[in-house]
Amino acid sequence: MKKFAVAFAALALSVGGASAADMPVKASPAPIAALPSWTGFYVGINGGAAAMSDPSMSYVDGAINAITPINVTGSSSASGTAGFHAGYNYQTSSNWLLGIEGDWDWTKLKSSAAPGIICSNLFGMRGQCGGASNLTDNAFLQTKVNWLASVRGRLGYVWNQWMLYGTAGVAFADVDYTGNIFCTGVAPTFCAGGSGQTLRSTASETRVGAVLGAGAEFKPTRNWVFGAEYLFYHFDGSATSTGGYTFNATGAPAPFFECSVAGQNCGTFTYRSFDVHTGRVRLSYQFN
Repeated sequence: MKKFAVAFAALALSVGGASAADMPVKASPAPIAALPSWTGFYVGINGGAAAMSDPSMSYVDGAINAITPINVTGSSSASGTAGFHAGYNYQTSSNWLLGIEGDWDWTKLKSSAAPGIICSNLFGMRGQCGGASNLTDNAFLQTKVNWLASVRGRLGYVWNQWMLYGTAGVAFADVDYTGNIFCTGVAPTFCAGGSGQTLRSTASETRVGAVLGAGAEFKPTRNWVFGAEYLFYHFDGSATSTGGYTFNATGAPAPFFECSVAGQNCGTFTYRSFDVHTGRVRLSYQFN
């Protein structure tokens, strides 16, 4: 009897072990994929549109005499943009992002004005015009932006694969200036003796200003980032150019009232502050 009990217990243990081995094992949960980090260096391309708003320009000839309207406002203009950018982002553990970026954009913004000339000076009517005020002469002033660049800080907030940010920094613009005065020689006119004269003046500079804006970016993969942003540029200060008159018929230097010496640079154009608005889309590649 004792031997039978021992054999029965051994058989029970064997069957129980086999049944436990045949039971299905619950699978471990799959690991959650980590979202791609925004930390790292990146480079990219960008393109969009830009608009320059109403630059103020003026012309003065001689020491105290002015052709009015002294100040004219250039027409607003729009242009496409195309360029590139590069920078570095650092994403904190609390989803805030700090970054720095530099960019360069080609553009072709031109803002010009072509006012008629009124004969006057700071003390009233100019005697050279024979008592006339509205002349047949006219002027042409233009501010042209060839490219824009900036170095900006960025502050953003990351949410899943999206990032919203604000940005601000220093801006640069390559600017050309053109100023012309066309004396028709047809009364009433500034040009003495009935001969047509022209003053042509040009200048260029890299003007320094400020830029600020905001944008949004989407990061679908570890390396690629799509985005869109708005940037506002303000360029303060002024630039000047000078020139002397020449005869239209011969191109030879001509005297002009207070500029009694032929070819004397007595005409001064001034080009003042202007603003630029840009909207653009971006494609960036972030290095591992």
